[in-house]
Amino acid sequence: MNQIARALDVSYPVHGFDCGYGSDFRVLSMANFLQEAAGLSASELGIGMEHLQAEGRTWMLSRIDVRIDALPVAGDRVTVRTWPAGTERLFALRDLAMLGADGSSLVRAVYAYLVVDFAARRPLRPERLLSPDMKVDLPHPVADFRHAVPAAAETALSFEPAVRPACIDHNGHANNAWLIDWLVDAVPRSERGSGLRELRVEFANEALEGEKLEARWARGGSGVLSELRRGADLVARAETVWG
Repeated sequence: MNQIARALDVSYPVHGFDCGYGSDFRVLSMANFLQEAAGLSASELGIGMEHLQAEGRTWMLSRIDVRIDALPVAGDRVTVRTWPAGTERLFALRDLAMLGADGSSLVRAVYAYLVVDFAARRPLRPERLLSPDMKVDLPHPVADFRHAVPAAAETALSFEPAVRPACIDHNGHANNAWLIDWLVDAVPRSERGSGLRELRVEFANEALEGEKLEARWARGGSGVLSELRRGADLVARAETVWG
């Protein structure tokens, strides 16, 4: 049974391997911190992956808008605060905020999830799962969030990631954190300025174990656009803004 909606705080130590042992806090680590906190919150509220899978359903992340104010370094401890933020058409929205030990804002995000029938791989109306009160009445951390990512007219090949067994999650496809990491890594160093400030991603198709993708990029949108493609099929695309 669904519990009363509330915000959940999850504390994480930042290890050297989260920062590449001397490099910046990795996008892969950021995505993993956020998605784990989201999953823990959903489980606490009785709508976690384990609850949905018992009914032949699953969560699939569809769109994200992330804003980066600052990044932690190895040795820091951060808190991810997350809460359900209601629904919008087919999407269940979730707000996330990563805070420093002093309460300062590090990362702010609004995620949009689909509730998917696992066998048919078709989205369901979120109202079939979420009660009207499954929402915390707090402002979105990203007040002007937008999830649409413009399509790039022409792109250049950056690299070709392979979907390895380590990339696969419980839904049987490459986990969103890996796709996010590849999309950001597709941006050449010459385009990155002083660091990532905004990241919007649309996930379009699954990437399965053994598949080889193309990570591509182009200038466009508000900064730089990147794509993951499997032949002619779009897997995911991103818009990044750099400082």
